[in-house]
Amino acid sequence: MKPNACSIRNAACSLFAIAIVGMMALPVYGQLNREPEATKGVEVVSRLGDMLELDTQFHDDHNRYVRLGDFFEGNKPVILSFNYSNCPKLCSVQLENMTLALGQLDFSVGKDFEVVSISIDPLEQTSRAKATKQVYTKMYNRRGSEDGFHFLVADPDTIQFMTDSCGFKYKYIRHQKLYSHPPVFFLISPKGKIVRYIHGLDYKPVTIERALIEAAEGKIGSPINQLSYALGCFVYDESTGQYTTQIMGIMRIAGAITALSLLIALVPYWFFRRNGSPAAQVPDVHEKITTHPSTP
Repeated sequence: MKPNACSIRNAACSLFAIAIVGMMALPVYGQLNREPEATKGVEVVSRLGDMLELDTQFHDDHNRYVRLGDFFEGNKPVILSFNYSNCPKLCSVQLENMTLALGQLDFSVGKDFEVVSISIDPLEQTSRAKATKQVYTKMYNRRGSEDGFHFLVADPDTIQFMTDSCGFKYKYIRHQKLYSHPPVFFLISPKGKIVRYIHGLDYKPVTIERALIEAAEGKIGSPINQLSYALGCFVYDESTGQYTTQIMGIMRIAGAITALSLLIALVPYWFFRRNGSPAAQVPDVHEKITTHPSTP
């Protein structure tokens, strides 16, 4: 049966409509797969192993001139971040989640490590930084921790110098009057070396604890934690952002504990065996031997 002119015309119209819809969808598809302008170039470039310039100067939340190196004393590592107080959401979520995670650690801010947040907004005032600090010290709620939290402000050149040193790439979105930046914390050794990055917004206390031990080169925490660091029990997995247990390290610890236990058990045994038993008495070969006459 031959198709009539009307059916041919309808089919042609349908094909034409499908083509038009497809052509209209192509730009939309391209836009959906295009990186948003606000996040373009916003990233963290690894600077692991680099040393920070500890003489860099800031204003603290009391409007005092301070050096970055003022927070690197003794064996204490530093958790460093870049935020700003007028951030509409991301900074508050980042700092809140980290503060709650730190509250679950045996380590304490101020006693075992320092927390430093540098504002990326050059217009931020020290009074605003002080108010932000009070929010998180109250949330952390440990006596004496106020001196371990530091919220710093600086001029544009200093901010740019520090962010470049850490590989922290951010940008100002002018029409929205906000900063686009990645959520990340930097673990810094007591000497100012970048040791580890903690990305994202989900912070597991065990990961933070092991990162602090690593940053402090095993000089904080319990003897078991320090031994674990020394024997390389924990290895950081970049793909998961977590520390994994290394079997060989655990075997080394088990072997060390076994050897120590045997030593503790055997030393007293050897000591008492050597000094507790009197030596057998040996007759003097020069002693005069008295002979008795035999009885008849």
